[in-house]
Amino acid sequence: MIHRLLLIYLSVPLVWADQQPIVSAIEFKGHLITKDFIIEREIQHPIDVPLDSAVAREDRDRIYNLGIFADVTWRAIPLEDLTVILEYKVIETSLRILPAGGPAYEEEYGWSFGGMLRINNFRGRNEKFTLGGSTGARRAYFLAFKNPWIMGDHVSLDVMTGKSITAHPFLPYERNVTTAEINLGRYFGYNHKARVGFEWKKKTFSNDEDTLEYYYIAPQGIYIYDTRDIYRDPSKGILIVQGFYSHVELDSEKRNLWWSQSYSFYHSLVKSERKLTAAFNVSFMTTFRDVDEVWVSWLGSSETVRGWSIPDRSIYTNVDNAYRFGNHFAIISTELRQTIIPTSVFTTDLFNWKQEYGLSAVAFVDVGFISRDRKELFRGSPMAGMGFGFRIPVPMVGKIGLDYGWGYRDDQFADQTLHLAIGQKF
Repeated sequence: MIHRLLLIYLSVPLVWADQQPIVSAIEFKGHLITKDFIIEREIQHPIDVPLDSAVAREDRDRIYNLGIFADVTWRAIPLEDLTVILEYKVIETSLRILPAGGPAYEEEYGWSFGGMLRINNFRGRNEKFTLGGSTGARRAYFLAFKNPWIMGDHVSLDVMTGKSITAHPFLPYERNVTTAEINLGRYFGYNHKARVGFEWKKKTFSNDEDTLEYYYIAPQGIYIYDTRDIYRDPSKGILIVQGFYSHVELDSEKRNLWWSQSYSFYHSLVKSERKLTAAFNVSFMTTFRDVDEVWVSWLGSSETVRGWSIPDRSIYTNVDNAYRFGNHFAIISTELRQTIIPTSVFTTDLFNWKQEYGLSAVAFVDVGFISRDRKELFRGSPMAGMGFGFRIPVPMVGKIGLDYGWGYRDDQFADQTLHLAIGQKF
């Protein structure tokens, strides 16, 4: 038996030197909870054809992008007949069911204390189920369910309902929102994706003197063109997002429409485990028809222009800060992302716990324009922000970290702040 195995491993490289071996079977292993078909439907390498390592790598990326595995690898196993088995090995993340409670911080609102039950890979079908609530800066409860492939070709279903009460960051109102939402999505190939749906919302802005009530249906949709290799930390690819969100008021004839666009590009300058990736993004948002003051947008946060803090009431009422507010904006962002500790999986003896660890550093520059008048958007001085940050991989979230930035405008540094970064900015 040993001699036969030795003969196989000595002869296979000689055959492979002339041509790629034939894949006679495809197997996958390592999963304990995930159903077989969840992995199988992401594998596009055919059998009875020569091994294509590029397709095998793409299969590996697709499986990893499901977001339910800590690691995915592939290999070709030689057989006696000089064909190979193409094997994909997965490691499921141990953090699948998360009953948690504790403090939570939101840049826009502040500190809350909440509890949550979140189940990733629910029923082993890559479904996500979340039930949660909080008190403090956000008083809320919600229930959400997501199935990314309920039928057909990546036909997805998202439903959510809940209620949330927060203070508006810079207007003198308490914001009370009751919502129910449903969305259906579909892939067209693997790079083209679309999702459409609607929200039913009742939103109230109130204080001791006034109450503003909005009761509306919000049709919404999004188109995505995506060629990224790894969604959480791309080494290459393009991501283009076009979306719309509208208000159809049920107790008046008022209508509003928001149109958003985002164009992201990724390219690794150093291709190794400790890769250095350049990332670039341009984002636009514009509105149509008159928009009430309570819907006004602003620049200054971890999601817009970093280095500027969320504006408060005193900033909003100062006319010298009008450049921070508007209904139309454009933001340009560039980042250098350096992997310091490549993402790996460690296993503890206690409960055979498997978890990811890693660390990356980010240097960033953001430049943004915002205006209440679309024609005036680029006529004023831009807001700029620059700084650095760190990221660590976290199951269910993707990446989490801290950014510290300095805000710059009109030839001077005007602000500086620390941002809690949930995921990548783009």
